[in-house]
Amino acid sequence: MSTFKVEVVSIDSVVNHPGADRLDIAQIRGWRCVVGRDQFKTGEEAVYIPIDAVLPEALVKELGIEKGYRKRVRSIKLRGEFSQGLLMKPREGWKLGDDVAESLQITKWEESIPVEMRGIQAPRDPRFAQYTDIENIKNYPTVFTSNDQVVVTEKIHGTNWRAAKFASAFAADGVGELLVGSHRTNLIESENNLYWRAANLIGVKEKLLPGEQLFGEVYGAGIQDLTYGKKPGEIAVVIFDVMKDGNFLSYTDMQNFLTSKGWEKLYPPVLYSGPWEERLTEYAKGYSILHHSQIKEGVVIKMLDETYNEKLAGRKILKAIGEQYLLRKEGTEGH
Repeated sequence: MSTFKVEVVSIDSVVNHPGADRLDIAQIRGWRCVVGRDQFKTGEEAVYIPIDAVLPEALVKELGIEKGYRKRVRSIKLRGEFSQGLLMKPREGWKLGDDVAESLQITKWEESIPVEMRGIQAPRDPRFAQYTDIENIKNYPTVFTSNDQVVVTEKIHGTNWRAAKFASAFAADGVGELLVGSHRTNLIESENNLYWRAANLIGVKEKLLPGEQLFGEVYGAGIQDLTYGKKPGEIAVVIFDVMKDGNFLSYTDMQNFLTSKGWEKLYPPVLYSGPWEERLTEYAKGYSILHHSQIKEGVVIKMLDETYNEKLAGRKILKAIGEQYLLRKEGTEGH
């Protein structure tokens, strides 16, 4: 998941909508918003309300969007132009960079999670690392440079999954203590729980050694609206990152690790590897490599060698989401 902010921003540019006399297109970082003609100007400060924002009824009325608003702000096409989010004028006292979500009583949309996916939570274990919250490249369009060597992989639409093994005084050498969970939870073992089913499916209990942790995605029918051709009850797993002794492995080391465990086919489809180019975000469009009649959710772009980035205050890794995915009807967004 990426950071959710309703921020006072500076508008990068405003141009006339090519297909509508009464509309303009405002550019904010990597985002485009269709707005009323002459409502905003280049360089002007405005409040950017991102997609997946849930607005209180009073604000919906204030913005005059009662007719088109349905539960949350969505990506839409207006007269053939892609629009992501809303813009409004700042209120008195608000300044550039302020997060005004609380002031406007705006919250982030959260999909309800089915009980078979939630499971029974075990106490939090500080050794069990949570996965990186990957930001959208549209918020950070200049983080990657032409000097960067990157890998672009398909982003799979499922639920975030993790598994780790730690040395235990109560277990024989090499056995250790196995932890399995979702993005934020540590779950008690159950044969019916989705995350433990995923762990058992690929033999985590037998193959993982103390000090090793996997991060991946479980997908299939009944998990999200994109099923990748799986039948009801059928699940599959991809492993997109590996940690050893608290450190993420480089791309090459991770591939060697997966091969050593017999998991080399579980890495997400690689769409590109090489120097960073802006065109690489185009890989987010089109159809999935896993199932050719299924649209892609998007892509994940990360460094071949693990790199810290100050703007991201963490790993140099970003995601790009496909337009078809964002415009689909009745989509699910559970994690």
